[in-house]
Amino acid sequence: MRTEDFRLAYRLLNRLRDSGISHTQIDPDHPVPNRVNFWIASHDEVGKTKDERGIGCTVDEIDSVIGSIINRITIGEKVQRICFGIDPGPRPGLSWIADGRHAGCVQMESVDATVDQIMAILNDFNPPESVVRIGNGAPTISSRIANVCLARGLSVQFVDEKSTSIGSRHDHVLAARSICRKEGIPVTQRLQVIPTDGEIREIQRRSRYISEGRLTIPSKLARAVAVGRFTLPEAVKLHIDSLDR
Repeated sequence: MRTEDFRLAYRLLNRLRDSGISHTQIDPDHPVPNRVNFWIASHDEVGKTKDERGIGCTVDEIDSVIGSIINRITIGEKVQRICFGIDPGPRPGLSWIADGRHAGCVQMESVDATVDQIMAILNDFNPPESVVRIGNGAPTISSRIANVCLARGLSVQFVDEKSTSIGSRHDHVLAARSICRKEGIPVTQRLQVIPTDGEIREIQRRSRYISEGRLTIPSKLARAVAVGRFTLPEAVKLHIDSLDR
């Protein structure tokens, strides 16, 4: 880190400590040592140098910049092929392999956040080849993920989820790692998303949990959540607002 922006420096130091990345603070008036692989500063500060190791950052970009650095450290700079595995669910598991080596995994919070993470990783490396493999165990959510991926120009496959669950409790991240390594069936056209009655009831159950037992959203609103028109918190708020009118 090499910046005169105190606010940026303070936030970066805290986040770098949490990340486990080996780091040091460099005086902006001093040159960057040769042993340093990357250094972070404001966009203006990086723009004033010709050092390709410099990475521009704002306070709002800290998480994505550090995530990018972790990816580069873990994967390397030149990657030919990245395979992603997704175990679909309300909080999808995501795993990725770079040139045959496990590179990372994470529990995501939503369908859109999952695809955003995939795009961020691809933007870091621009590999010539990539594929997104999605487990077929939750048809509504897996179809939604596939549709978002296709809309962003990604290559998509559906993978049979049999034997991807590990242990007595389904672990979405570990399942995603298994899905990542299994060849799937290509998906090339947008899929129709048709929620099952069981999925609607599960969304309604989760709405009771989110609202701390105060309400259950109606099936029509639960169906809108299932197809991606609203997030569950948005649907709960809509229902609360309708009751207050």
